[in-house]
Amino acid sequence: MVTNVLLTGVGGQGIITASTVLSQACRIAGWQVKKSEVHGMSQRGGSVNSYVRFSADAPVASPLIPEGAAGIMLAFEPLEGLRQIGECAPDARVLVEERRIVPVTVNLPEFSYPDDVLERLQASGRRVTVVPAMATAVDLGEPRAANTVMLGALATLLALPDAAWHEALHGVLKPTAVAINLQAFAVGREMMVGA
Repeated sequence: MVTNVLLTGVGGQGIITASTVLSQACRIAGWQVKKSEVHGMSQRGGSVNSYVRFSADAPVASPLIPEGAAGIMLAFEPLEGLRQIGECAPDARVLVEERRIVPVTVNLPEFSYPDDVLERLQASGRRVTVVPAMATAVDLGEPRAANTVMLGALATLLALPDAAWHEALHGVLKPTAVAINLQAFAVGREMMVGA
């Protein structure tokens, strides 16, 4: 069976790095994996989406997730998650960061950031879990590790061995960033206990 994971947010949140770690962990585990991304105006706070498709027992033909077929969404920014909720299957798991980053398009005078984004995500019928990734990363002393907190939460939904995740983190991140990110990953996993 092919698992479809959509990672979404805004530029600067480490979405591409997170999707690379996920892809590498799948490859290290010996799984078939394909990845694609859409950067948009990522350097100016615009939308970023990354698609990762993988399977331990089936071929993965394309890196693009069919419309409405994402089984898991990691929303690094709530409004971007709401924008992409239609890409998720009706029974999808949604892990959403609670911290708002006002996208560049919402800064225009005729738009505003809705007050009820998390409520609308939860009303979508998907199983939504709020992950305070940025607050957790700040508590750890490294805000840039928020994406790895999200990966730790994601790891509880997948059958990838911890060794594959750890090797992927070592392979993708700068050596000086590995230790704190391993800690962030572990804390992200712990957060999901009982969630």
